[in-house]
Parts: sequence; structure tokens; C-alpha cells
Amino acid sequence: MYIVESEKLIKRPEIRIGDKIYEIDNRLSAYERINERVKAGDGSEFEIIIGEALGCENYAEIVGADLPYGVMQDVVIIILAAIQDLTVEEARSRFRTEKR
Repeated sequence: MYIVESEKLIKRPEIRIGDKIYEIDNRLSAYERINERVKAGDGSEFEIIIGEALGCENYAEIVGADLPYGVMQDVVIIILAAIQDLTVEEARSRFRTEKR
């Protein structure tokens, strides 16, 4: 018998950017919306991934901070790792492979 841990069913992963902690929407529906919007070219990948996973208001706040490109790339990789239940290194490796 396989058992899905109850903590995984109710607890959402979080990311800290600076002094603020953001909850990541790691539900299947959020993942599917991200994939659909990216495939449709409905905005930049940063906007789509951060906006769907952290919420539009939080996206506006993060973008308003005018963070360096590398930091924004790390934020996206961390979000994807959390959504897909990967380590950051696994997500970073997939990200590099997909971008080639």
C-alpha cells in the first residue's frame, strides 16, 4: 500500500525573498495553468511562473523590487522545484537542459 503523507496534502512550500516569505501554489491546477500559458506564449516565463505560483500581487511586488536577472532566474527555478517536488539542483539541471 502506498500512502500520501498528510503534510504534503495540506502544507504548501514557501520561498523567502529578502525579508518576505511567499507561499508557493504547488497544486496540479496551478502547474497546468503555468504550462498552458507558457505554451501559448501568454507573457514572459517569469511573469507566468511567478504570477501563477505566488499570485499576481506578489509578482508585482517582486518585479517592483527590480532584482537582478540571475536572482529572478533563481526564484523561478526554486518555484519550479517546489511545484514539482524536486531539489533545487534537479530543477536547475532540468531548466538548463530545456533551455538548450
